[in-house]
Amino acid sequence: MEAARSKPVNWVGEEHLGFVVNTVFSPENATLITDWLRGLVRQVPEGLYTMSPEGLHITVLDWVSPLPDYHGADKRAMYEDLRKTCLPALRAITDRMRAFDVHFTSLKVTPETVLLVGQDHGQFQSLRDRFTSAVQLPAGGKQPPSIIHSSLARFVTPEIELSTVEAYAAERPLILTQRVSEFRLVETRREPMQDSTVLDRFQLAS
Repeated sequence: MEAARSKPVNWVGEEHLGFVVNTVFSPENATLITDWLRGLVRQVPEGLYTMSPEGLHITVLDWVSPLPDYHGADKRAMYEDLRKTCLPALRAITDRMRAFDVHFTSLKVTPETVLLVGQDHGQFQSLRDRFTSAVQLPAGGKQPPSIIHSSLARFVTPEIELSTVEAYAAERPLILTQRVSEFRLVETRREPMQDSTVLDRFQLAS
């Protein structure tokens, strides 16, 4: 059987405007992940882009997705229009949420990315469901994910076999617990999260 190979993405480092909701890791957890990624790069020195400590995040959902072009629409104008309904809707939801833990216990290697996958007690999915029921997001964007995850690395050229990455992930599991006490609305300008600004914060009750 032919070994599984990566499918390099071609947008790393490209400028793409987007407005997204996410949260971040604590400094301690970001250090654990960064150290893990450094070890991965030693094993796989080419064909891999790893997230910087500043770019690491836990995905929630997109208001305006970075990669789609929405048929040439002005994304900043889209955001300004969405902000009128999306901002109060998200704040109404998060104002009623309490801080909670996400337990990251598994790594998933796909041909495009390396994901750290976590579990909570339904808080992420509840936020996504309630938000998308309350507002109308523009057609053509990326749909909210159904899992809790952080994309740690993307496969870029050259194409490589995935076996070394899979072996490293199996031999060095990355297990951590992250306390989520706020979400962020972020303007991102270069993928993936290489140039971004936090526009607003949504604090959860302690």
